[in-house]
Amino acid sequence: MKVIIDPTRCTGHGTCAQLLTDNISLDKWHFPILERSKLREAHFDLAKRAVQLCPELAISIVEE
Repeated sequence: MKVIIDPTRCTGHGTCAQLLTDNISLDKWHFPILERSKLREAHFDLAKRAVQLCPELAISIVEE
């Protein structure tokens, strides 16, 4: 599984980076930078939570 961020929808809330610290960091304007798209199995639940909490629906998970 991997995480995808749609930069056209994101408004910089930063929830995804707070939950997925191994995969996402924030730039100086609090927009996400995808450091690693592939998710470790241990992070699947956190990724699902990030998808649910994103107010702009800018993050999604896809199977590889």
